[in-house]
Amino acid sequence: MTRPFAIAAASLLSLLSLPGAGLAEDAGRWEKLIERAKLSLAEAVDAGLERCGDGVAFHVEMEEDGGRVVFSVDVAQGTKTCNAVVDAKDGKLVEQAVEDEDHAAAIVACKVALKAAIETALAHRAGTAVEAKLSISTGHPVVAVKVVAGGKLESVSVDGVTGTVMTPVPPKPEAPFTDAFRVEPAELASSGTNPWFVLEPGYVLVLEGKDGGENVRLTITVLDETKTIDGVETRVVEEREEASGRLIEVSRNFFAISKRTNSVYYFGEEVDEYEGGRVVGHPGAWRSGDGGARFGLMMPGLPLLGARYHQEVAPGVAMDRAEIVGLAEKLETPAGTFADCLKIAETTPLEDGKREHKFYAPGVGLVRDGPLRLAKRERRA
Repeated sequence: MTRPFAIAAASLLSLLSLPGAGLAEDAGRWEKLIERAKLSLAEAVDAGLERCGDGVAFHVEMEEDGGRVVFSVDVAQGTKTCNAVVDAKDGKLVEQAVEDEDHAAAIVACKVALKAAIETALAHRAGTAVEAKLSISTGHPVVAVKVVAGGKLESVSVDGVTGTVMTPVPPKPEAPFTDAFRVEPAELASSGTNPWFVLEPGYVLVLEGKDGGENVRLTITVLDETKTIDGVETRVVEEREEASGRLIEVSRNFFAISKRTNSVYYFGEEVDEYEGGRVVGHPGAWRSGDGGARFGLMMPGLPLLGARYHQEVAPGVAMDRAEIVGLAEKLETPAGTFADCLKIAETTPLEDGKREHKFYAPGVGLVRDGPLRLAKRERRA
């Protein structure tokens, strides 16, 4: 979920905004989510507070996770923060977690409840609110409320002390996603270990969870096999996805790791989609060097908060993008509890509105993929 536990000390200019090109482009994604939601943003705040039990809500956002539209609600509880994720249709709890994050100072500074700020923003700009977040700007509390109206997305800023709408200024444009990477073929290897991505033969991760009402299992195996793609020897990593015991998809992914930076690059994939035990298609298959496709960055050797980059660069076929939205997340899984996890939001311009989240634990790799969580890991001979 996109729920930054830490309240950032942002500049005032980044919090106050008028309709802009970037916001307008984003409106389509939100409108698709709005169509599938029944609860309002204010009702989601009530649902989150009810699930957390007590505290003060300071961030709520509508989003899609694992194919389901949900609201993520952050509630300050003294020196801790409770995050409740509730279904956007009925308000039922999807998941809940408590972190050791202290936002008491910001909560005390703000005199306006999150729900009240949402109502003020909607009175100023009629539409549908999709996110509200309290931040501190130069020592002053501000609640930024995103409102979708007339095919546009606007950010209305509410003063956290007076409860009035603040004078807007043009927003800063979002940083682009990097889609070209300066890498010399000689520096790439087919085996190695990035702190968050293991590329050693025999390494296996198994993730399990419910998706669409079915029990889903994803098995990721680093094979003792290489394949030369675009002049580079890459390691083959197999992913097998099963739903209720039925084989759904098998993909063979091609990766190489830089001996200089420890970054892992993605050179393509072969995909077999199954129905009734038979291959019925190869959606999303691509290779760097074919049809104008280029390799992308799968995992940087030095992750930076806010970094945005393409994982795949195959126009019209595969254009997955990643943004690092967390560096120190804590996650509980059937395989154990992991700290200092990377949280990465994945989107693609080929599917407007699609946004998924993955978590990577240091020394382990992928520990959560949407609704799937790590069940076990092993090293095979």
